[in-house]
Amino acid sequence: MDVIWSAKARITYFKVMDYLQENWTKNEMRQFSQRTEIVIRALKKNPEIFKQSEKHTNIRRAIIDKNNSLFYQVDAVNQKLYLLSFFDNRQNPEKLNLA
Repeated sequence: MDVIWSAKARITYFKVMDYLQENWTKNEMRQFSQRTEIVIRALKKNPEIFKQSEKHTNIRRAIIDKNNSLFYQVDAVNQKLYLLSFFDNRQNPEKLNLA
């Protein structure tokens, strides 16, 4: 299964990395990066492992860690996994815009 990062996924991923760099240590940055890779590998093997969004049933939410989630879509016909956005779970969910 091919993994395709949207522009928003890239931007939000690097925002998390920037935040970790400014406020935490390189160890936390490395852990977030490793957890993200582990989740993406798991998604490639079993893309439906995580729960569907209640609001958007074609979008799923993967938990990276207690503070961060990854929203993604699966195109099973074309064997593509679209990474849509990373989201800080401590934010107001109303701020989440997957469009």
